[in-house]
Amino acid sequence: VSTQSHMVRPHLKHYQVVGREQPSEKNANPTAFKLEVYAPNFVVAKSRFWKLMNDKNKVKSTHGDTLSVKVIKDRKIAARNYSINLVYYSQLCGYTYMTKEFRDVSKAGAVSQAYNDLASRHRARYTNVEILSVKSIANEQCRRAFVTQFHKEGLSFPILQKKEKVARKDRAIFVKKGTKRAVVQ
Repeated sequence: VSTQSHMVRPHLKHYQVVGREQPSEKNANPTAFKLEVYAPNFVVAKSRFWKLMNDKNKVKSTHGDTLSVKVIKDRKIAARNYSINLVYYSQLCGYTYMTKEFRDVSKAGAVSQAYNDLASRHRARYTNVEILSVKSIANEQCRRAFVTQFHKEGLSFPILQKKEKVARKDRAIFVKKGTKRAVVQ
């Protein structure tokens, strides 16, 4: 995998995690909670779910059951504008709420961009960021210049240095170091 294609691919997936408190004598039929989490894999998604459950509903993972963990696939792939509401914690100024806009082909891609942006501009770590909501917005609702620059009609990305593909019979299998001569067997 080349580094260029690896940078474009989102490093997070969109998970839906369902869990509840374990049934007990006090609460025989506990409420099931469903949360959407963005994480690199399902282990981190479950961990993130239980961290949120502990913060919001006072239920620890040791006293809870994970009912299901599913990857949510986006609808048809198309470039959309996403508005992401989030809160992050920094030692300098405590909790900070903000709304960010990104253009991407999936929610997971937009959230990955948001995490990268927060890490670079605000030094916020993955564990200190909580995504509150992600919604698709229309072109007219976008305010950020780096998103609105892609809304122009007739926008094109020309390939300026198109390379001709070398014929299979002319390709070199081994190239000797320091020379341009191919070693053919």
